[in-house]
Amino acid sequence: MATNHLLATPAFALPLGSSSDDEDDGGEDAGVYSFGQNTYGELALGDTNDRSNPTRVDLGRNSGGKRVVDVACGNEQTAILFENGDVFTCGYNDSGQCAIGTTERVPTLRFSPGLSSNRTARVFSGNGSEHLAALSANGNLYTVGFNMRGQLGLGTATTVTEATLVEELVGKRVVDVACSYFHTAIVIDNGDLYACGCNDYGQLGLGDHSGQLVPRPVEYFLRRPVLAVACGQHYTIASLRDGGVVAFGKNDHGQLGLDRVSEPVLQPTRLAPPLDRAVVPQLSCGYHHTAIVTEDGAVYTFGRNDYGQLGLGHKLHTARPTHVESLSRMRITQVACGCYHTLALSGDGKVFPFGRNNHGQLGLETTVDCLSPQLISTLRNKSVIKVAAGFYHSVCLVGMVGMLKDENQSTNGSGTLSGDLRKMLNNSTRSDITFVIEGRPLFAHSCILVARCEPLEKMLDGRMKDGSQPEIAIPEYSYDVFAAFMEFLYTDQVVALATPDLAADFALELHALADQYLVTSLRSACENALLQILSVENVVIIVEVCSLVSTRDLQWT
Repeated sequence: MATNHLLATPAFALPLGSSSDDEDDGGEDAGVYSFGQNTYGELALGDTNDRSNPTRVDLGRNSGGKRVVDVACGNEQTAILFENGDVFTCGYNDSGQCAIGTTERVPTLRFSPGLSSNRTARVFSGNGSEHLAALSANGNLYTVGFNMRGQLGLGTATTVTEATLVEELVGKRVVDVACSYFHTAIVIDNGDLYACGCNDYGQLGLGDHSGQLVPRPVEYFLRRPVLAVACGQHYTIASLRDGGVVAFGKNDHGQLGLDRVSEPVLQPTRLAPPLDRAVVPQLSCGYHHTAIVTEDGAVYTFGRNDYGQLGLGHKLHTARPTHVESLSRMRITQVACGCYHTLALSGDGKVFPFGRNNHGQLGLETTVDCLSPQLISTLRNKSVIKVAAGFYHSVCLVGMVGMLKDENQSTNGSGTLSGDLRKMLNNSTRSDITFVIEGRPLFAHSCILVARCEPLEKMLDGRMKDGSQPEIAIPEYSYDVFAAFMEFLYTDQVVALATPDLAADFALELHALADQYLVTSLRSACENALLQILSVENVVIIVEVCSLVSTRDLQWT
């Protein structure tokens, strides 16, 4: 995580380029791919030319080899978060939403000192949003940008150009945020929903039209914990942990999914069947349309459809949640809505866009609108792990090939336990443990750790009894090694151990960690990996280290 010296570091331009990556080259493909409108440099490609083909962002030497872990798209703006907490932004910045301290345009990625100094763990924006929200490792919320209606939650209606702590929520652990142009919805760890900003159409769910300059709890959710939330232009959709989806706000296109077009709805109201009781872990809103993913990977859409953004094969608006049958053969894990387009991400890392395509935001190498989901063929050999959609642009975060795949995954696209648990790895959503290694957070889930590792169970037992979320410092090991340890506990594998350029010191440190925490299967995996890279240069140190933990197989090989 960024250290304190970054507070005094001025924003600087990150030299960028771009590359077209139609051919698969394994791990080198990992990174950020962007396409669509680029009027303000929001694609982070170093120019202002639109792209209709997903193009890899050259993050430059200043990335330091660090992985990108999150991306967010707003109104012609993009934010990229690295694993150490550094945040880079680009694009439209007339309201200061790029968080660089000024309102000058940002045609190439620039470092945000304020966001990076706050141990940022996630970034949030919305397809019509001109503000940015960032979640720190300890659950604090920071906001920046356009604030005419108090959507930043800072108690004023003054636009700000530097990330600012939302004081009203200090002491509460924020886990999710949804941004729209004039309002913001915030979920804390107990499932309560807070909202701030414009409330002209009841989009804050408070039962009236009064705007709020600071986040206010929505009474309806005090007894009904929220699982996920999304904001459209003047409306809000939230799913409940116990099942069901509710909506409130403007409903002139049927975007609330109530099976009717109506005047604004001021109170949270359950959607029409089958979503009135469905468990919905993820959802997204465009300006006037909504896409929802159920726990079994089915996609339902409703609302405005004049560009085919509902993916139903026609342009008819619908106020009733409708199953996107053309996606039924694959398990969808995430949807992202732009202003008038939608991206659907499958469990095996494939992206299926539909809707408006006037700037190439569907990534299909054309600018023709698409009424039904189509595979982005140029990303077919890559493992996309997240999609984000801005006003007229899209961004895909790509992991290493095979990262989301499992040898035992069935051909119908249903996920495996290992694959599904990998999605929870270092995921702050619903985590209840935060490890801090080298000043950087690593999020975990106690229910997994105690089932997989007895020493961790004993460590966590006392810390969890008081109901608080512990933050545990791990001073003995490097971040990358401890992250690999968590990867094994979640998935029974460590991708790095199978790479041909495996570093002996990494494998040895991981071996020591596995030995300390009595994870014998991981220790054996490290030993097997070390045998594969044994050489004249490293044999002495490997044998010496392994002798300390009585690794007989390696000592006498």
